[in-house]
Amino acid sequence: MTGILTRLTWWQRVVFWLIVAVGVALLVVEAGSAPSAYGAVGVVVCGVLPSAALFKREISALAVAGIGTLSIAFTIVCATLLPGNLDNTFGLFELIGLACLSVRTLLVFSAWRAAGLCVLLGLAATTLPLRLEDLDPLLTPGMVLIIAVVLAFVLLLGLFMRLHDRSRTDSFQLSRQAQRLEYARDLHDFVAHHVTAIVVQTQAVRFATGSGQLPDPVVLDKMLDGIEKAGSQALTSMRTMVDVLRDDNAPMHPHQALTLMVTDLATGFTGAPVTTAVDPAIAALDLPATTVDAARHVVQEALTNVLRHATRVSEVRISARSRGQEVEISVTNDGQAGDNGLPRGGFGLVGLAERVESAGGSLSAGPTARGWAVTALLPSSTA
Repeated sequence: MTGILTRLTWWQRVVFWLIVAVGVALLVVEAGSAPSAYGAVGVVVCGVLPSAALFKREISALAVAGIGTLSIAFTIVCATLLPGNLDNTFGLFELIGLACLSVRTLLVFSAWRAAGLCVLLGLAATTLPLRLEDLDPLLTPGMVLIIAVVLAFVLLLGLFMRLHDRSRTDSFQLSRQAQRLEYARDLHDFVAHHVTAIVVQTQAVRFATGSGQLPDPVVLDKMLDGIEKAGSQALTSMRTMVDVLRDDNAPMHPHQALTLMVTDLATGFTGAPVTTAVDPAIAALDLPATTVDAARHVVQEALTNVLRHATRVSEVRISARSRGQEVEISVTNDGQAGDNGLPRGGFGLVGLAERVESAGGSLSAGPTARGWAVTALLPSSTA
């Protein structure tokens, strides 16, 4: 109960204590109406237990069944053994507690167990009028019917809350799964690209120094500069990933024009020479951020795969052109499939296809007459 109060605002606490005060007053009045001490104790115990169960963090099915059974047992005692039964109340406080406990039962337990417990609690609630001393043969069935209808409405409300809670849980799980996939793709695209460049250039340095001849200092310095630059870019990408994990609103990469993005990636490529061919008409288009972001990943993943999986590459070509309502991004190379000493396989193209499709486009990748091509069609507008 203390944990519940700490989560409430001051005015919610005021309302809570007012409800508690009204409930206690009602319970005192009902206990005072009992013609005997035994009846008063029964009214208090049967009234307090359902309400007390609502404030427990966890409640067992056995406890709920015990509360329902005790209520039915007290009703039988009032109807058969207690002298005079009860005067003018059958236990309104207890009825409210049983109804609320039925809702919690629907929310907490599995479907079949909740159904059985709700039947027991419903039986306890609908038989409460039998505790009255003077049973009117015409009035009592009406009271039972009213209680049954109200309880059915309450149970329908509880069922709706259960379905809503299940839907919210499923949505949360789907959202978490989508977020995991997004982070996995970002980690692969932005970090693996730079790490691959480091590995490839390190292999080139080892090859140059392992031949027994001193390499040209200018060439060696250029190789080491490439390693240093790729390492710095990897650290920057990791810091960006940390920022995104801390703040979902932080951009993974600043928005750039498509032409500038292609130029930056081509300039930073450490493999074979890269040529670019961007349709001037694209520069005049106001491309959606999702399209530019997907295009960036297409170019980056294709360039990474050139380093990882292609040999004898003499040229890499990046092209972008407008095709009606779409923009075509293509990265081709004239190399051959080979072993560069790097791990093969993975989820690069799978994640890339997911990213392109989420942007409303399509991806194709495969061999050509003179190498390999990765092509994406992306929407040129949000319409």
